[in-house]
Amino acid sequence: MNIESPFARLCRVSTAFQESCLLAAAAEFDVFTIILEHDNRLSAQELSTICETDLRGTTVLLDALTATEYLYKKRISSGSEPVYSVAEEFQTLLDRRNSGTFIPMIRHMSCVQRSWTELARTIKNGTPFETPPSILGADEDNVSFIWAMNSIAQRLVEPTVLSLQKAGLLKFNQFIDIGGASGTYTIAFLEALPESRGTIFDLPVGIAAARQRFTGTKYENRIQLVEGDFDRDELPNGFDFAWISAIIHQFGRSESRKLYEKVFRSLYSGGKVAIRDFMMNAERTAPKDGAFFDVSMLVETKTGRVYTFDEVKTDLESVGFTEVQFAVPAETMSAVVTAKKP
Repeated sequence: MNIESPFARLCRVSTAFQESCLLAAAAEFDVFTIILEHDNRLSAQELSTICETDLRGTTVLLDALTATEYLYKKRISSGSEPVYSVAEEFQTLLDRRNSGTFIPMIRHMSCVQRSWTELARTIKNGTPFETPPSILGADEDNVSFIWAMNSIAQRLVEPTVLSLQKAGLLKFNQFIDIGGASGTYTIAFLEALPESRGTIFDLPVGIAAARQRFTGTKYENRIQLVEGDFDRDELPNGFDFAWISAIIHQFGRSESRKLYEKVFRSLYSGGKVAIRDFMMNAERTAPKDGAFFDVSMLVETKTGRVYTFDEVKTDLESVGFTEVQFAVPAETMSAVVTAKKP
C-alpha cells in the first residue's frame, strides 16, 4: 500500500489549481464545444480565429489540455498543421449543447476560485474581496450558476427524492420550491405526485431558466413561476409543503430566521418545510465537504455559513415551527431537516 508522504501531499495540493484553471479557461472560451461543432477536429490557428484569441496563448492551452488528456493531438498528414480533438470519454460532459453538460459548473467554479485566491485578504479584513467577473461578464456568470446547480441537481435529485419518500415526506398537494431556479426538484416532485401543483419562486434569471425548461412540456400547466427576491419580498401563500434547497448557507442566523418566518406565513396550518443543505457536527469540522463549503461562504458572502442541526432547529422553533426532525441524515448537501407549522 502506497502512503503519500507529507511532502508529496503538500506538492500535490499546492499545484492542484493548475488543472482546474486550464479547464476554466477552456470552458469560458467554449473550446470543447467549438471543436466538437467542427467534426471534432480543429487546429490552434482555426480555434484562435474563431475565439478571437492570441495564437500563442491558444496553442499553449490546447497543448496543456492534451497533456492532461482532455484533448488529443495529431497530424492528418506529414507536414500538416496538427489538429486537436476532444477525448471521447469527455465529449458529453464538455459539450455545452448537451443537457447534462458540466461546462456551467466549470465556469461557476472558476468564479468561486477567484474568490478563494483572496482567502487571506478576506480573513484579515472580515469581508469578501470583490473579484472581477469572468471574461463572459457578470450576467453570463449568473446564468452559469443557474445551470451549474442544475448539473449537480440532476445527479442528486433521484436519490434525494427517494430519501424523502422513505422518510414519508412526499405527502403534499401544493408546494413551493424557493429559489428553485430551472426546476429540477420541481419536476421530480410533479413526477412523484401526479396530482400535485408547484410554484417556483426565484430571481428573474432563475425564472427565465425555468420558463425555458417548462414551456411546451407536460408539466407546464401544473406550475406557477413567480419572480421575486426571498431576501426582500414576501412569498406567495397557500402551500402544504415548502422546499428550501441549498439556500440557507447564503445567510447568517438572523437572515435565515427571516426566511423561515416568510415560509411559516406561506404555509397552511399543518404544512411542512424541508431544508436541504449541509448539516455540520457540533464542532463544525465534519463533514469535510461542508467545512470547505463554509470557506466558500466566507469568501463569497457577507454572512453566509453552513449550520449544525441544533442551530437550524433553534431558528425554526424561534419562528413557530414544531416537530423539527433531522429527517434525512447525510454527509453531503443532501441532508434534510423538516419542521411543521402547527
